[in-house]
Parts: sequence; C-alpha cells; structure tokens
Amino acid sequence: MVPRGPEWKALAIAAGGMLVTFAAPQHRPDLVLIGLAASSVGIVWSPMAGAALIGGLLPAFFFGRNLVGPLSVTPPGLALALTWLAVLIRRKQVRLRWPLTGYAAPLALLLLASLLSLAVTQYPLLSVRELRALIFEPVAFFVLLVVWPESTRWALFGFLAAAIVTALAAILQAATGIGGTAVEGVVRVQAWYPSPNHLALMLGRALAFLLAAAIGWRRAAWVPCAVVGIAILLTFSTGGWVGALAATLVVLAALSLRKLALWVGGAAAVVLIGVSALAVLGRLPERLNPLRQTGGFRLDLWQSSIEMLRDHPLLGVGLDNFVYVYQQSYLREGAAAEPSLSHPHNWILNFWLSLGLLGLVAFVWLLVRFWREARPRHRRWMVAGALGAMADMLVHGFIDNSYFLVDLAFVFWLCLAVAGHESRVTSDES
Repeated sequence: MVPRGPEWKALAIAAGGMLVTFAAPQHRPDLVLIGLAASSVGIVWSPMAGAALIGGLLPAFFFGRNLVGPLSVTPPGLALALTWLAVLIRRKQVRLRWPLTGYAAPLALLLLASLLSLAVTQYPLLSVRELRALIFEPVAFFVLLVVWPESTRWALFGFLAAAIVTALAAILQAATGIGGTAVEGVVRVQAWYPSPNHLALMLGRALAFLLAAAIGWRRAAWVPCAVVGIAILLTFSTGGWVGALAATLVVLAALSLRKLALWVGGAAAVVLIGVSALAVLGRLPERLNPLRQTGGFRLDLWQSSIEMLRDHPLLGVGLDNFVYVYQQSYLREGAAAEPSLSHPHNWILNFWLSLGLLGLVAFVWLLVRFWREARPRHRRWMVAGALGAMADMLVHGFIDNSYFLVDLAFVFWLCLAVAGHESRVTSDES
C-alpha cells in the first residue's frame, strides 16, 4: 500500500496560499500575508501536503518573491521551510542524528567544499545566494526525506504531477504556435521555462520515473509517460534526447528487460544515424545536423574551461562566478557569439569550477554511494526510476547543465533519498 497521503483539503488550502503569495502584486503586502497564513495553516494541518508541494512546485522555482528587503523565497523553498516547521510541530519523534545515512561522509565533504568556495569568489553575494538555493535548501530537503521517509514517495508524486502539467503546456505551445524558440528551422517548446534545454533537463528526470512506473507499477502511467516523451521530442534538445534514451535504457535494464533495452538502443542508433545523414544533406532542419555550429561553440567553451581550471585547480572560481571570469579572461574568438554562457556545459567541469576539486570528489562519491544503495533494490520501480534519472543527469549533463539549477538540485537529492530509503517505505511491490 502507498503510505497515507496528504489531507486533500489541507493541500488545496496550502496550494491556494502559495498561489496568492507568489501572484500578489508587489504593492499588496496584505495579500502576501494572507497567502503565507493559508500556506502555513494547510501545511501544519497536513505536513504530507507540504512534502507533495515541494516536489510539485519545482517547475515554478523561477517565480521568486521578495518578502522583507533582500530576503526572497522561491515556491519550493517556502514549501520546504513550512514543511520543516510543520514536521517539528506535529512529529515529536524526529531524530536528527549524525551520520544520517551512508551519504553522510560525502555530504559533509560537499558542504565543506561549498563553504571553501566562498574564499575565492569574486562576487560573494551571488555565491551566497547560490549556496543557499543549490546546496543548503536541497540538502535540507534531503534531510527531511531521511528523517521522514514516508514523505519521499509523495514528494516524488508531486514532482511528477508538475512535470506532466509542464509537458502538457509545452505540447499546447507547439499546437498553438504561441511562444517557443524558433531556431535552425524548428520551433522549440519551452513552456514557462527560460530555455528548451532546461525544460528537457527537467522532463528527462521525470520520464525515467514515469517509464519505471508504467512498467513496474501501474499501466496507466504509460499515458503521462507518453506526454512527457512527446514534450521532450518537441524541445529539439539534442542533449535531452540522448539523456532520455540513456534513462530509458537504464530503466529497462534495471527492471530486467535487458534484451528490450538492446533492441531499443539499436533502433535508436539506426534512427540517429539516418536522421543525422538526412540533416547533413539538407533534407531535414539544420537543428538535427550534428555538425552544426553549436558543436563548435561547445568545444571552444570546454577549452576555455580547462584553461580556467589550470589557473584555479583546487578551489575553482566559486558558485555563480563562471560567466564573469569567462568573459574577463577566457572567452575564445570561436565562442564570441555566445559570451554570456553561465556554466561550462559539462558536469565534471561545472562541479570542479564551482566547488573546487573537493566538490567534484564529493559529488562523485555521492554517485558511488547512490549506486551501492540502489543496486540491491533496482527492481523496485522507484529505484529503477532514480537510476534512470541519474543516467539522464550524467549523459545530458555531459554537454549541458546537470545539477546547478534549483529543480535539478532538488531532484538529485530526491533520487538519493529514493535509493537509500525505499526499502523503509511500505509499498505494493516487493
């Protein structure tokens, strides 16, 4: 059986309060207070509603809100804070002991690396903001799932529900021709995301869980799985497509469908070669051409990033500092058309430059621990989905972002929690 979910009335009140809080005009602080009060009441009434809202609000993290002076919150950040408050009020037996899990040592190293990175940053305020949004809050989310493992499944359900809604919005965008990014002969959907690539990064994680659910839990999940898959196709994100394929193959293999995974991988390779050949010959849009100019930008960007590493090998350049250091000293002539790239488009380079060598070591250590935790339970659909989501992160993240966006960071820690604690959650599959 699925652990008892949120009280739906409480969830509706909390969700309505969140909507009022973040949609109220700046000149109506009274509405903000009403929204905060409603959100607090709903989540304290049912802390599980807060867990579901954290996941459900991840695709809305762009819509931040200034509360007092420079203090601002994002929707998932506010839901996280209120859920922690509710858990501490409603659950008297929460045990905050260290080490919390097998992830404790690499997590401690990651936190140490994050703090050390502040010593080299040229823009401390930007780095502190990123430290809070991408390290402290996601880790606080992970700790919440650890001390309250029953909430893991509902946080995941909230995320998947939001991903499905976002995918539907993207498909509607393609159908109506409203919005999107027209480039290289195609229109790339992005829903309300700032870029199609970012949308594909988020949807790739969701696709892995939905595919695993469709195969190993509920056949009805094939419908939302198809919706998310179509939306990924419509992003025309090369990294998104390759990452989704990697996620699919890993999920199939984890659920003991290795022969099917081989067939799917072979068929995908044939399609990839055929489409690429037709695009090179000019029979398909330039967006599908693997030799297009974007690939050259990436090579120049990686060379610049490696040069940056040579100058900052131990501590990197600090969180959210890459674009400024890149523009100052490392922008190559071949990449001059895109001078405002905010990250090196490679997860190894990104962690190393943002958090230093210790940060990269900590991240790889977390991945190793994740694999060891997931391997004994890889046939459970949630664990198989987490494995697929990690595959998407590493493959897509090899040529794009991977962790350093709020929704991606939260989903990363959600995957760790799923792998480490799924066996402690009562489920209807064994």
